[in-house]
Amino acid sequence: MPHHPFHLLQQWFPHRDARQWVLGNVCHTAGSAYRKAGALMLFSDLGEQLGLLSGGCLESDLQRQAMAVMQSGRGRQQTYDSDDEDSVVYQLGIGCGGTVQVMLQPLSADNDYLQLGALYQALQQRQSVVHGLTLPDNTEPDAALWPAPDSPGNAGFGVSQRGFIEERGNRSWLLTPHRAPPLLAILGAGVDAQPLAELAIKLGWQVVLNDPRTSHGRPGHFPAQCQLTKAMPEALPQQPWFRQIDAAIVMHHQQGLDADALAALAQQPPRYCALLGPRHRRQQVLSDAGLATFPGLAGPAGLALGGELPEGIALSILAECHAALHGADGHSLSGVL
Repeated sequence: MPHHPFHLLQQWFPHRDARQWVLGNVCHTAGSAYRKAGALMLFSDLGEQLGLLSGGCLESDLQRQAMAVMQSGRGRQQTYDSDDEDSVVYQLGIGCGGTVQVMLQPLSADNDYLQLGALYQALQQRQSVVHGLTLPDNTEPDAALWPAPDSPGNAGFGVSQRGFIEERGNRSWLLTPHRAPPLLAILGAGVDAQPLAELAIKLGWQVVLNDPRTSHGRPGHFPAQCQLTKAMPEALPQQPWFRQIDAAIVMHHQQGLDADALAALAQQPPRYCALLGPRHRRQQVLSDAGLATFPGLAGPAGLALGGELPEGIALSILAECHAALHGADGHSLSGVL
């Protein structure tokens, strides 16, 4: 199951009243940590765990802590410190070597599920919001949901979505920006679009496939989660999803369709736009589209991963797309490459 908050809430929402639930949030980290402030996880009285707050090393103890919260009905904070001899992390030799502070709060209709239902509905409607949650103290927990500020830093999917602590009134709040999963438009639904769509769905992205040709984009060939449409490329701007897309990959393998698709995308370029094919073909397609240039167009598409088969090419393209959406450069973290 994807770990984007939207998918976690999608799993939780139908069962919110059928179980006892506790919300876990990372509220502070220092040093190396698998998840950063704002990460959320849900624990049920049946032992269900939705999400991750570590690489898997803290969840068993967190479940035990969550059960104690259910019994007491009061929130708590738990600190996991790799340098503290009294910490379970130190004693078991687990973790990434840093410090992680987690807050656990009971969820119920009485506290309006700490606004998680409203957060889920906002993400369903692809609204960007900020979820606020008070840190556990001797008073009842409070939560709120605000529209996300309209700023350039709010447009990406990376650091801008991390939570932070802010003092409001006489209480400490964890404020976490949220936005819906990336919406990817795959324009051209041939055989090589299948692994691209499948991998994007595994990443938790939302996928629209559009191809006007009757022989392409058949439902049985793509994951059921994909939205399949048949609009002509010049009619793309009239599609209800068009102005919401975060990324687009043009891959009709037919020059006229590709040109019309690029002309439509040029009206409102997404954060990432790619065109399959070699460099010289890109110039031909741009010329046919009546475009002198298309700033930021990835063509050839993808990172140089060495793949030649559809699956490897799909990985290459989505890796580049992921980096672009998150404001990353795709370099080797170890420097081995």
